[in-house]
Amino acid sequence: MTETDFPAPPAETPGPRRRFSPLLLVMILLAVVGVGTGGYGFWTLMSYRMASVPSGGMAPTIQPGTVVLYRWAALPEIPRGAVVLMDLSAFPDAGPGEGRAVKRVIGVGGDQVVCCTQDNLITVNGKPVKEPYTEDDNGYGRKEYRPFSVQVPPDAVFVAGDQRNNSRDSRIYVDLPGNGAVPLPKVLGVVVGLGSVLGAEPFPQTTAFVEAGLPGDPVSDTGFRTSRMLVFGGAGLIVLGVIGVIVTVARSAGKRRRAVVIPPTR
Repeated sequence: MTETDFPAPPAETPGPRRRFSPLLLVMILLAVVGVGTGGYGFWTLMSYRMASVPSGGMAPTIQPGTVVLYRWAALPEIPRGAVVLMDLSAFPDAGPGEGRAVKRVIGVGGDQVVCCTQDNLITVNGKPVKEPYTEDDNGYGRKEYRPFSVQVPPDAVFVAGDQRNNSRDSRIYVDLPGNGAVPLPKVLGVVVGLGSVLGAEPFPQTTAFVEAGLPGDPVSDTGFRTSRMLVFGGAGLIVLGVIGVIVTVARSAGKRRRAVVIPPTR
């Protein structure tokens, strides 16, 4: 009896080697950059808040119901002419749950604010200020409005509405303790835009006090625009990167399937 020789089984054909696609790496990096960019933009955008103006004391500059964007983080200092969101509990006659109001800063700590010149202008530290944003004669020249002279306490601001004859503001309380000034902790933020966080346009800042010869630059803050662009740009990069990863992986898988050699059946 002889031993039967059987043919050796055919050698297995090795499948195609898997290689990491450079394009896949680019798409992953693109998505990662998008997460970082959008996250940073969102984080910086959170330093801004929105508020609706409840009354007409700031007309015609800001009409009732207008949504304003204000900088939530406290600024090192608040310049004259800035429009701020304040807590009405700062006033002596405030009741519980008074809420908030938007007013314009016409004096800062140490200023001497006087009403008024023969031209119905306030003076700050002896310098008359022409305020083009106010309505009519600001109420200063009317018989029913009392003149005042007040020195603003340190770490406080003296505020007034742009509709000077129809605004509850610091001028009403000049004869009471604190001289009607608003302590800085009661200032919630400086208005920098009009509209929602994702659609606000920059709020026009006045140069009236600088033109009167008073020191201090107007608020210059359009950072919400940059933050908004970073959020949208980051989101776009994430979407592009994720789609790119899916397409690249799908194409690579398709190529591997087509490259597989199926041995013939016997």
